[in-house]
Amino acid sequence: MISGNDLKAMRKKAGLTQKQMADKLNITRETVSNYELGVGEPRTGHFFKWLFYCKVDAKALLNQIKSISDEINDSDGSHRFKDDE
Repeated sequence: MISGNDLKAMRKKAGLTQKQMADKLNITRETVSNYELGVGEPRTGHFFKWLFYCKVDAKALLNQIKSISDEINDSDGSHRFKDDE
């Protein structure tokens, strides 16, 4: 999943404050801060809205994640991430 630092970078690049993002997602500013600090993860709906408000192409992002996952699986001959061993 996307890290809290990634969420923060996307929000800042979009020119949004934590309060503005919180208002858009109908959550508290503290919740946005916690997501960015890695304390919990946004629910799926909040995550995709975050991407939308930051003008991130969610489909392209998911395709990149799938591509990386496929490369990892192909390189070690299994269907697990190397960290799962």
